[in-house]
Amino acid sequence: MIEKLSLNTKAILLLTAPLIIGRRGREAALLAPGEYRALAARLHSIQTKPADLLQPDTDSLIDQCSAVVDKSRLTALLGRGFLLSQAVEYWRTRAIWVVSRADASYPRRLKERLKRDAPILLYGCGEVEIAASRGSLAIVGSRNVDDSLNEYARDVASLSAKAGRIVVSGAARGIDRAAMNGALEADGKVVGVLAGDLERMTMNREHRNLLLEKRLLLISPYDPRAQFNVDMRCSGTRRSTLWRMPLWW
Repeated sequence: MIEKLSLNTKAILLLTAPLIIGRRGREAALLAPGEYRALAARLHSIQTKPADLLQPDTDSLIDQCSAVVDKSRLTALLGRGFLLSQAVEYWRTRAIWVVSRADASYPRRLKERLKRDAPILLYGCGEVEIAASRGSLAIVGSRNVDDSLNEYARDVASLSAKAGRIVVSGAARGIDRAAMNGALEADGKVVGVLAGDLERMTMNREHRNLLLEKRLLLISPYDPRAQFNVDMRCSGTRRSTLWRMPLWW
């Protein structure tokens, strides 16, 4: 469990996270990953860090960053402190934590494998140390498969868990869920990488017990209240996009 947000993570949340809680008014556009990387590079070039944007009298620093991000937009995003405090309290009551790439507790191998493409923020519930364990096996597959393939995935995961390996999957129905169940039934540990619905998954009674037993870790690059959306097209118009997490164990 990660109890306290670092100042760097607070700044990154203000700049890039939707902070989905309560009623929302019109807000400044969040920084996209590429925009945040450009801002982070600018801060690094002048020997500062995101946390410095939260210090008193930051007008001069914001001015120095205005060539990368419009000053009024940056100021508006950094002014969401009350909304952030509400979101953090909401997450805390559900035992949901968040880390940023600036934190030492951010999974090291995720940064090593994905480098600059590693998610800026990672939300989760459970012991983050599980993600640092070596010798994991990723098992993912289709949602719509016959019973024999589900059983095969379950057996592979069970054997992996009995061999002391952590099973990493996507937690969706089908192969993913069969693999997770197989590992858990063999008293193994599982990491579920979610493309949404983190809050809903953590509030599931069965999941809560496994989280408390430190056998399950749920993580997502999305706000805990963001809902999962399958990539759909209607009359040639893209309705939504599913963010796909690369296999990083």
